[in-house]
Amino acid sequence: MNTLTRHIQLLYQLIYNNSKLQSLVTVETLLEFNQNQAQYKIESFTLGSTNPTSPTFFIVGGIHGLERIGAELCCSLLNSILNRVLWDKTLQHILKNIRMIFIPFANPYGFVNYSRCNKNGVDLMRNSPVDAEEKVPFLLGGQRYSSRLPWYRGQPGIIEDENMAIINKFFNSCSESKCVISLDLHSGFGFRDRLWFPYSKTKKPFEHLPEMHFFTQLFESTHPYHVYCIEPQSYGYLLNGDLWDYIYLEFLRKNKNTYLPLTLEMGSWIWVKKNPLQIISKHGMFNPIKDHRIKRTFRRHHILFDFIIKSLYSFESWSCLNEIERQNHFHHSLDTWYGKN
Repeated sequence: MNTLTRHIQLLYQLIYNNSKLQSLVTVETLLEFNQNQAQYKIESFTLGSTNPTSPTFFIVGGIHGLERIGAELCCSLLNSILNRVLWDKTLQHILKNIRMIFIPFANPYGFVNYSRCNKNGVDLMRNSPVDAEEKVPFLLGGQRYSSRLPWYRGQPGIIEDENMAIINKFFNSCSESKCVISLDLHSGFGFRDRLWFPYSKTKKPFEHLPEMHFFTQLFESTHPYHVYCIEPQSYGYLLNGDLWDYIYLEFLRKNKNTYLPLTLEMGSWIWVKKNPLQIISKHGMFNPIKDHRIKRTFRRHHILFDFIIKSLYSFESWSCLNEIERQNHFHHSLDTWYGKN
């Protein structure tokens, strides 16, 4: 049994062995395909309010199959919520007012085969139709030379099936939401865990920067000793074809409410520094290897996860700003994040 199958089966056992969870959780197959005589599925797990206008928390893991800790963290967070909702009356009340959607394995072929890309050799985070407005790093910023080279975007005008599954689920679930936060779970080189917000295509501020600034202020005042470096994605590098840039821009066309697309980039050098030999393994470059470090990583991010849930439940407190408040937060956010650019 591969690791993906084991994770999914554990979730199934938890849900289908408990009649209460069966009534609370909707499991949906978003995409199913066969490759090399093996079957792969992308599945979503939805719980909470069925009101289409309710605030929505959209959590995705495993877009880069090689960054396995993202998919595993998504499973861990879902597992925690499923166990808590059975007894936690506060969470039960919150879930009457918000919706949560988990997609733990957005790139099942990549996860099973230890590949960053999907079955077609496409990097799903370089595959959207959005082109960068400024110069991107060679190859790293997304290229169309060959699928044999890393960071391949795919053919022009073709959105890969895995991305279409995520896009369709997002808009089927979030298009009427009063407030949306998505959290895409990744790992990459660096000594810090970074919480990124748009854009990847440009160094210019994104439209919900005032709300992002207020959200960040609330998080930092509530959890002043948090571990995250919160900054625009463009601080790291610019990209062609960023999936969340595309979803965000499409959301703006259809919905005037607040949407914060967040990416958690877990710093893999934290693990490599403590176990240098794992650098020789492709798996070890992006993931904790030792069991106690994997568990520590799971524990590390529950504070952020819980804060996002409660911030969506209380979304009016920070996302419904008047024009003067938006201007104030916008100017403060320029000083905080864009003075470097």
